Amino acid sequence: MSALGRQRGIALIAVLFVTILLLALVGVLIDLGTVQLQKATADLRALQALAGADAGTAWVRALLEQQRGDVDATITKLGAQQGKRRIEIDSRTYVVTKVVLMQAQPGQQNDHLDDNLEQYPRAEEVPVQVDSSAEVYVDGKPATGRVTTTLLHVFPAEPYSEIVGYIDDGSPVGIDSPGDAAGQFAGQDATELLVHAYTMTKLGDPDKVDQLGDTRWSDNNSAGGPGPLP
Repeated sequence: MSALGRQRGIALIAVLFVTILLLALVGVLIDLGTVQLQKATADLRALQALAGADAGTAWVRALLEQQRGDVDATITKLGAQQGKRRIEIDSRTYVVTKVVLMQAQPGQQNDHLDDNLEQYPRAEEVPVQVDSSAEVYVDGKPATGRVTTTLLHVFPAEPYSEIVGYIDDGSPVGIDSPGDAAGQFAGQDATELLVHAYTMTKLGDPDKVDQLGDTRWSDNNSAGGPGPLP
């Protein structure tokens, strides 16, 4: 073989080697791109599920406002729709949200303590749990789900409810708001979060008639029941 032939052979082998390396690199890049796309899609579905669960809680609070803080009437309204709502996202994707209200049951186990609830008879503040689950469907098949539990304090005056505790089953830190912030008095570094009750005097001036007290109650979870709060 002539020197020129040998050079051409070496050049051809070098080209083939570089081509193989380039094809391997392209394959790796495609794999990385596929993994990143799958992760981005999974993250998107998770956010859609969380948004659906939060929308369920917002729906409950809207009904509480509509019913002026009447929890029993709100439960009746939810029952008329079986506690479910369907939220369309796009032509392929929708979320089904289901909510369940759990009223506090005093006298059973009493594993929860809420401080400084308003107990004036015409402005009574009561704790209510909202269990909201959301399932994301893509092309009619379930893709992912999320469950949140929100502790509300409900009272017969605007805004009729406030969020005082929140648990997200998909969060790295499950309890977003441990404890009862609603019973907080004003301080140098704290905002007052109490519900106050007033009556009007004959002169039209407000007269504070607070009857704040601590409330112990149970959601039956310590007895093996369905209550999700610790």
